Amino acid sequence: MAPNSFNNDDPESWQPALETAMLVVSMLGERDNRLRAHCERVANRSASFAEAFGLFNDDERLSFYLSGLLHDTGYIAAPEGLFSKTQPLSDEDRLAIKKHPVTGVTILSNYRWFEAALPVVRHHHEAFDGSGWPDGKSGEAIPLGARILHLFDYFDRVTAGRREEERLTMEQAIIDIQGKAGGEFDPALIPKFVEFMQSTSGAAEDFLLKKQTVFVKQAFASILQKFSSGKLVPPAMPQIVFELRNIIKRPDSSVKDLTEVLERDPVISLRLISVAKSPVYKGQGDVKSIQAAIPRLGFKETLGVVVAIANKSLYEVKAPQFRVLLDKLWVHSLVSAYACKLIAQVLGLKDPETIFLMGLTHDVGKVVLLRAFSEIPQEERLKAEAIMPAIQEAHQSVGNMLLKRWGFGEEFTRVVALHEGSNFSDQTNKEILVVGIQLLRVGRKRSRRAAFGATAGSVVRRHAKGRRKGQGDRQGRGPPFLTRMLRLLRP
Repeated sequence: MAPNSFNNDDPESWQPALETAMLVVSMLGERDNRLRAHCERVANRSASFAEAFGLFNDDERLSFYLSGLLHDTGYIAAPEGLFSKTQPLSDEDRLAIKKHPVTGVTILSNYRWFEAALPVVRHHHEAFDGSGWPDGKSGEAIPLGARILHLFDYFDRVTAGRREEERLTMEQAIIDIQGKAGGEFDPALIPKFVEFMQSTSGAAEDFLLKKQTVFVKQAFASILQKFSSGKLVPPAMPQIVFELRNIIKRPDSSVKDLTEVLERDPVISLRLISVAKSPVYKGQGDVKSIQAAIPRLGFKETLGVVVAIANKSLYEVKAPQFRVLLDKLWVHSLVSAYACKLIAQVLGLKDPETIFLMGLTHDVGKVVLLRAFSEIPQEERLKAEAIMPAIQEAHQSVGNMLLKRWGFGEEFTRVVALHEGSNFSDQTNKEILVVGIQLLRVGRKRSRRAAFGATAGSVVRRHAKGRRKGQGDRQGRGPPFLTRMLRLLRP
């Protein structure tokens, strides 16, 4: 396998092969979706087996994984209806089945990336005693990859066959395979096969995702270390935001003061005027200047809109995969901000604009980490499924560090740190509860939604009990607050 394998450290050498392989597997899925699932399971188990026992080097192992995905490519040319037949197979059907390894090689040989996979695809139905097909090879004349693939192909067929009543359990399949050692299968591989299947309980874990998870953990540790030590420079909040915040804090601040700062940035000024003219902010007369926009919005609302406009640039990267993720995160943050403000207004909280900013910045740590991952040279190799769990685990601490550097107060860092908590209580700050509640409204994953919903519900039930007794919490929020919040969640 080694002479024809490609460099596993160079994405350019294997990315086209992987993309083409997935296209072929999709075509197989069009013929029969069960066939696609079969190929994926065989590829994942076979490659994980090879990795577990140190068979092949890294780039050979990737070639072997592709062999597993592509081993049934020849079925693309099989007669229509072959996989849905319930009556006995015809001679033409049997011939197509016998020919599929050779047909697969014929199809795949048109792609230079699959050169290393071709022998495995051709010989994955050869038997150790020479009774297999298409060439009747025996013993070690059969490529090692093909001998391994034959084991896992057979195991999957007998445990996930078309007819449920004919399927074997994992234990039954292992006994069956052990009985064919030296005949159908390489006897030297059987003990390792049994050990592997028992250690994994037969699961077909995603091989590429598992490898990427290891890579992501290493990259993630490096990113956090650089961020903590100051070697990774975090994105800066535009100076205009700090100037506006300082002006608004002054008791003698005026529209003129804010206008002088905003007019220095024509882009933000034009967008602010556009926002002020929108139906959301109804008022008399047209808004054609910053001086007219600020009174329409109000000082704090003006700051919130400016922060939102300035924040958008933080979500921009060149790498397409991460651009999509950050675009979705931007929409989530913006929707969260307006949802938080709406909830705060409905509940009569005293500072909805500040809660708007809390909703806007609650996931800012994810932005920093996704931007850092987007700059890794091997970014094409990373799947979102591998990256997001690591980001989810650490984004709150990174977000806290960033907000502190931006000069946001403890009330903001507390929201970032606690809005995803599972231990909300009667003493939880209103702002944290508002940001937590709005996550239910903007559509977190069902599992997280259910977990939070149960927690929020239990808090409300405790407050309801307190209400019947005429009790409130020590900070004066009282039972009605959470009861009203729960009402907001009802359809």
